Amino acid sequence: MKSPFTITPRVIAHLGEDLIKNESIAILELVKNSYDAFAHNCNVYFHFGADNELERISIEDDGTGMSIDTVKNVWLVIGTDNKKKIMDMSNGVNLGRMPLGEKGIGRLGVHKLGEKISMYTKTRGGNEVTVKIDWSKLYTSKSVDDFRIDVDETCTPQHFDGSYAHGTKIYITSLKGQWDRRKLRSVYRDLTSLNSPFSNKNDSFIVNVTSNNNIFRGLPNVEEILNVGMYKAHCVIIGDRITDFNYEFRPWKSLTRIHGRKINNLQYVDSLLIRRVEDVNDNGRIRSHEEYLDLSYFNIGPIQIDVVIFEKDVSVFSYLNTEKTSLNEYLRENGGMRVYRDDVRVYNYGERDNDWLGLDHRRMVRAGGTLSSAQLIGSVGINRFESADLKEKTNREGFIENDAYFAFVDAVKYAMDKICLLRNEDKFNLMSIYKSTSKVSEPVVGDLNEVMEIVEKAVENEKDKATIKNYLIRIGKQYKEVRDTLIKSANAGLNLGVAVHEIEKNVARLKGLAERGEIEEIKTLALHLEKIVAGYSVFLSNSDIKATDLAQIAKIVIDNNMFRFSDHKIKIFSNYKRYVGKALLSKSETIASLTNLIDNAIYWVSRSRDTDRMIYVYLTDDIDGYASIAVCDNGPGFTLSPEMAMQPFVTAKPMNTGMGLGLHITNEVMAAMNGKLQIMDSYDLELPERINDYTDNPTVVVLSFPPAK
Repeated sequence: MKSPFTITPRVIAHLGEDLIKNESIAILELVKNSYDAFAHNCNVYFHFGADNELERISIEDDGTGMSIDTVKNVWLVIGTDNKKKIMDMSNGVNLGRMPLGEKGIGRLGVHKLGEKISMYTKTRGGNEVTVKIDWSKLYTSKSVDDFRIDVDETCTPQHFDGSYAHGTKIYITSLKGQWDRRKLRSVYRDLTSLNSPFSNKNDSFIVNVTSNNNIFRGLPNVEEILNVGMYKAHCVIIGDRITDFNYEFRPWKSLTRIHGRKINNLQYVDSLLIRRVEDVNDNGRIRSHEEYLDLSYFNIGPIQIDVVIFEKDVSVFSYLNTEKTSLNEYLRENGGMRVYRDDVRVYNYGERDNDWLGLDHRRMVRAGGTLSSAQLIGSVGINRFESADLKEKTNREGFIENDAYFAFVDAVKYAMDKICLLRNEDKFNLMSIYKSTSKVSEPVVGDLNEVMEIVEKAVENEKDKATIKNYLIRIGKQYKEVRDTLIKSANAGLNLGVAVHEIEKNVARLKGLAERGEIEEIKTLALHLEKIVAGYSVFLSNSDIKATDLAQIAKIVIDNNMFRFSDHKIKIFSNYKRYVGKALLSKSETIASLTNLIDNAIYWVSRSRDTDRMIYVYLTDDIDGYASIAVCDNGPGFTLSPEMAMQPFVTAKPMNTGMGLGLHITNEVMAAMNGKLQIMDSYDLELPERINDYTDNPTVVVLSFPPAK
């Protein structure tokens, strides 16, 4: 015996009440229906009664309208695949608009809004069709068939002027929930953000939100807000790379001491998409590494990113000739990266509770160089027909989190990191001019000096003044002691991960050789591994500043990294065997610092995709009278200025994979040894011919030490 499924009317109620998250999404679904009906205008009207309470919501459009047959066989059929059929039939042919809906349940959102629905619809030259729904009767119906909906047709239009008028009008009354000022303004914000603020394509589809109340008065204009943004970027991602890139730094006119700039392309190596992935190695440990990303393996299509970033640092915010409170409020409510499909928003990306790019999370765990949602307004645009692998969830809250979605997110993250890197450089230059120099280079010391100056002027009692200043002096001294201790520890810690990974990898090689019984190879590798462990142990011990052979330093670091050079197919050269000279330095700190430079060089040379990779460790006395070690490579070079590259928490590595501390700590360590870290132009230094055989413009990073007398 076979029996069919039956459903109760309550299922329809649940689909409307529970599947649609909130009132904004419910209204957006109805507005999307207007878009799918090829409407030019959609008017959403909130009508208030004499008691100043919201009585009615109306959605009116001038779309194609529906015949009585369409109403009965499509609109009143839950889960119809009518729009999906339209997409399938298009087969890539541009019909003007691709349908936004696919599942045939969005119209149930009206049940989220109110109990009573009146709909009037008419096709061009057709009859006017009236639909009346009283959702309250749903709960008393025993079966779906008992829940009857009034559908009538008239050849004499009552709600449309003339036989050629067309469109759909929906009126919702007996409203549910509390429609307070906050909710209404939130709905207004969501409706007006339905179209991307960066696109003019949807001038043919305009959503107007009005009311007979002043509830929406005073809300800011998005175009005016965007003009205030100081950093602006646009890029297009296709396949495995960023194919189009534009960035502009546009300081306010009141900031007369700094000039803007434009960048219209990326280096080839920076345009290639990279993602961070995790896998489990043979020892069962999770290993994080980079891999190239190619979106052409998915049906995602081109991705267009537009973003405006706002500068809210107190040092320059006072120069802004705009009402600042309203700007901050607008960004708090509207900031973030939103997704638009055919220039119509995909909910709920960009909402405050959806940190889909991890911007706010990274800002919490990282001290600097990152963006928060409240600092930007951005759009990520995709094409509906070409993005079939990005499937929207039934509840209209974003995409299903499949492999295509994660690739999409990683691609957008990569592009945003490139934009953020350029913004960070301009922000650094801006702060260098408009913020106290001491605060930019040494925040705590600069702040203490400012407090000292204020105390000097504001405190009249000399005894109190002296007491406070003594406190401040002691705080400054203790801070410097703590800072110096942390820097020394961090310098060794930076290389700890590299050391453990290198030793672990070579132990695994030893295991393989032992299993194969390759005795001579075991002896060779074991001896080399012993040298590596001894070499790394040096920079974990303390050592005083004294006259030290530079060649010995270079040899230890090169030996420690020989297997890494081999793994990455990098040719390593050095003149240390021919160099004779000593410098005043701490052996442990210098080995750690040089290891950090070598680690950076290996990373960037490996990323260059140049099969002929080279690193040259060059020892010389020809740089300003210092005894120096220059690390030269044929990688892509620095995209940051030297000053910016040495700032803490700043990194040019994609996806913020680096801590952004390496060069900063090395710079501090070198200063403590009375030396200096320099990022040099290759033309400022006469380099060996061997380097010129590989590149005309090598990257050159130099550790310079006082020579031993």
